[in-house]
Amino acid sequence: MSLDGGALIHNNQVVRRLVQVAAGLAAACLLVLPAAAAGAEPPILQPATYPGMTTFNCRTDAITLQPGQNLNQVTLTKACPNPEVVSGPGDTSIFAAGSTAQGYITRFKPSMEEIHPDGSLTTPAVWDLHLHHVVWRPPSGGVLAAGEEKTIATFPQGYGMKMAATANWTLIHMLHNLTAEPNRQVYLTWQIDWVPETDPARTDISPIRGVFMDVANGGAYPVFDSLRSYDADHDGNFTFPDDVSTTDPTAPSYAEAAKISSQKDWTVPASQTNGITLLTAGGHLHPGGTHVDLKVSRDGPDPGSIDGDDPSETMEIFRSDAHYYEPAGAVSWDVAMTVADRDWRIHLEPGDTISISATYDVSKASWYEGMGIMSVGWTPNADPNAIDPFANPAAVKALLDKGGALTHGRLPENIDTPARKELKLKDPRKLRSNRRLPSTGIDIDSFVFENGGFSAVSGFPGRLMRPPVIRPGGTVSFTNQDALFGQPELDQVWHTITACRAPCTGGTGIGFPLADGKVDFDSGQLGYAAPINANVTTGSNTYTTPQLWNLPGRRKGKKFKRGTTYTYFCRLHPFMRGSFRVRPAR
Repeated sequence: MSLDGGALIHNNQVVRRLVQVAAGLAAACLLVLPAAAAGAEPPILQPATYPGMTTFNCRTDAITLQPGQNLNQVTLTKACPNPEVVSGPGDTSIFAAGSTAQGYITRFKPSMEEIHPDGSLTTPAVWDLHLHHVVWRPPSGGVLAAGEEKTIATFPQGYGMKMAATANWTLIHMLHNLTAEPNRQVYLTWQIDWVPETDPARTDISPIRGVFMDVANGGAYPVFDSLRSYDADHDGNFTFPDDVSTTDPTAPSYAEAAKISSQKDWTVPASQTNGITLLTAGGHLHPGGTHVDLKVSRDGPDPGSIDGDDPSETMEIFRSDAHYYEPAGAVSWDVAMTVADRDWRIHLEPGDTISISATYDVSKASWYEGMGIMSVGWTPNADPNAIDPFANPAAVKALLDKGGALTHGRLPENIDTPARKELKLKDPRKLRSNRRLPSTGIDIDSFVFENGGFSAVSGFPGRLMRPPVIRPGGTVSFTNQDALFGQPELDQVWHTITACRAPCTGGTGIGFPLADGKVDFDSGQLGYAAPINANVTTGSNTYTTPQLWNLPGRRKGKKFKRGTTYTYFCRLHPFMRGSFRVRPAR
């Protein structure tokens, strides 16, 4: 590691001290805090029960997480690898090679465990090891997925995902080590309720069909940005794709137009001549997100023949709300998403089109690489309790007003205890300037911004934090030496340069720092990736900020104004911070 405070320093004692402080902080922050005070809690959805049902714990083999790799990895798995019986009459032999067992999964509870050197297991804190997203694809169709909110897929009584117990599934996961500590190991875990098929076939359960809806395109990494500048009506929110300008290239949000996905819509097939019943719905967002809306459009008597070409042809049928426990609001993963309650049944006709949108709170910060996803379950079975939204809009409105249910309460591992913790670091704005920044800019090396950079740990030396100087209208260039062209993907460490509000010296966590600097700038993830991760990184290890300005300096008595100090951080490793100063020549 090298720390640059006017001179390049290689100091193993400093490195060891930072690691010790970080380890102490992590240990201290494993305390479970009480839930934040809030209004009425949404109800918790209860799982279905069946004769013969068995609950199993399942897990992958060990997965090694190196620091700095926000990688999508693709592999194969089974319905329940390494199974253990939790409760019920079944046994693990149904998942063994050669088994011909068939059955239904009626509940799917995802999580992750860290494997410690002594063999013990703990659920890692979200600000430490991060379950960014995981997707399970059974061969029978449908998708099971999770982010850090860890919503449990719990299907209504009478429905489940039917499959062979030994079939191969596709598993796509992006797991992230937010620390600089190498070779950390985890298991991806899931708990399932398994209902065996019988001979003759049981009549108390039917296959559920699924639609996986996504507002953004982008292959394995469907993300979009929600910036403060995109809030054209100044209501503090940005809704993707509704608020994206698709026709005006001068509008700030036009940058997101190419990211709009066709997967945000799904049309009921004409083959479903009797219509379908929607049974389940639940959304996924990243921090900053507030809700995912589900709407339906049906062509009406107007002259057009397109669903939703008249406002009267579109109606909202469900909202998946982000229920934040985080005291600071929509800024962390301390959240649970609401899903459709058990009395939610929506009848759709062939040709009806459902669509989704995702809303982010941009009043506090800008949000980079956000997601907006909704998983919807349906059946062709007629349901006497299903509501046709266009025949009975008042009943649908009543369901919307009632709101959804949660699948779990507050998760201790998502409590962002380090965020904003007072570290008593020097305020970069009050420090003396370092020398003028050379044209080569700032190198990132061994998790350190080498000129004006600092680590968010108590006791970091103020003399190493002094900001370098650039002139008004200048730019700052960064080079990520931790990710070099031609270097194997697994050996790289990706970083971002993201503006945060000065002094940006609080404790590190998912909820701090935020992208809330004087101006927005963000590099994206600097590094090089294989094709599946091509849109995860920028495909480069260099970045140059926009031109930066500050008010002309002026003398006040005998003191010259210092200029404007800009602070920044790495979104992948939030303990990495830095600053630079824009100041006119004296």
